[in-house]
Amino acid sequence: MSSASTTVNMPTIEVCHGPQCSDSGGRALAAELEEMGLKVCAGDCRSQCAHAPLVLVDNYMISKATTDKVVERLKTLQA
Repeated sequence: MSSASTTVNMPTIEVCHGPQCSDSGGRALAAELEEMGLKVCAGDCRSQCAHAPLVLVDNYMISKATTDKVVERLKTLQA
């Protein structure tokens, strides 16, 4: 008898940790997302400083990112 397993692909959430994004709350945003139970990785600068903080969810850029914007994108991917 074989057991069936369901794998759920969690999207990649990358928060820019460059200087401008960090100064604009990127590191704090990453911590908030992690507190929500999401897996977050530190990203390199993408030269989008005018749009800081920058988050990529499965390579989709979210400018002036907030937890609400990230959660909304995650909901879109689950639909």
